[in-house]
Amino acid sequence: MKTQISDQVGTGLNPKMKWASILFIAVLLILTLYSNTILTMNLPKVVAEEGKSEPLVQQYSGSGDLQPISKVELSNKSGWTIKDVMVKIGDHVEKGQILVTYESKEASRRILDEEASLSRQKLMMEGMQEHYIEAVQSGDDLKIRAAKRELEIAQLDKSVQERKIKELKDDFASLSQIAAPFEGVISKLSAVKGLASGSDGGDVTISNSSLGYQLVLQMPSAISAKLELGSKQDIAVKINGQRKTYESVISGIENSDEQKKKVSLTVQNAQLQGGEQANVELTVSSATGEGMLLPSKAIHGEGTNKYMFVIDEQKSPLGNTYHARKVFVEVGEATEDAVIVRKGAYPGQMIITDSSESLTDGGRVRRN
Repeated sequence: MKTQISDQVGTGLNPKMKWASILFIAVLLILTLYSNTILTMNLPKVVAEEGKSEPLVQQYSGSGDLQPISKVELSNKSGWTIKDVMVKIGDHVEKGQILVTYESKEASRRILDEEASLSRQKLMMEGMQEHYIEAVQSGDDLKIRAAKRELEIAQLDKSVQERKIKELKDDFASLSQIAAPFEGVISKLSAVKGLASGSDGGDVTISNSSLGYQLVLQMPSAISAKLELGSKQDIAVKINGQRKTYESVISGIENSDEQKKKVSLTVQNAQLQGGEQANVELTVSSATGEGMLLPSKAIHGEGTNKYMFVIDEQKSPLGNTYHARKVFVEVGEATEDAVIVRKGAYPGQMIITDSSESLTDGGRVRRN
């Protein structure tokens, strides 16, 4: 009888203890997992991606107005009145072609006055010649010498007056018109008939079409470093509302500042006049196999002290954990959005590109 009761009691206690043990372990696991979850939720949240074994491709688009390489501003240096304008803006002109004519009543009147003085001198010389003839006929040496001196002096005065008139006429001829000094295009015209020369700056500006036109652009150094002097580059030019493509030559690369350089492109074509809007689009890339391509925001530090963070995964029975590991790198070409990492980045790495908080080397993180 006692044995039966003892078996019943033993049998009744064992299940309770078992369930209590199971419950205790379950609660412990739940608390452990919950605490890990709470801890994980407080970790920095990161975004990671693999680098790419691709070159860095950069694109550039720039525009501006075509300007003549050589141009000359012409006007009447004496400020004469404009008589006629023989050209208009955009005209192609030949060397020596008359562009503008001028007039000056004062200059014309001065020439007439000097010519009248010359005529008066000639008449006076005729009288002197008659006196000289009379002196010779009289046989008086004194009168002969005196008449001869007067005649020679008058001849000298006449020569001076003739040279003076010639110089006035030469000046008048040169000032009465301006001609094209070379074959070119009229790029600016300020001359107005009836107004004085130089009323609004130069009367005519002519561009030397034989030397071509330039487009000057400020390019990022990373782009301009890929260009070579003398190399050819297509340039799109807007003419009469239509875009046409011409071949240009890179004629100059000059330092502008640390990040930019001034690049000059020269184009020659008879259809161009100067002042047209031109556009250049460039695509350059780094050398293949130079390194890993990463987003610029993945790289930290200044100067040569550059580094990035990669994710290390640590496995455990209670769940895997992720840690940020600092890796020092050597960078190459870069843009605002991407950078080539020459050393320190390898295929398969999960590189942290963004983080909700500052990271520390070896610190735990939470992957997005």
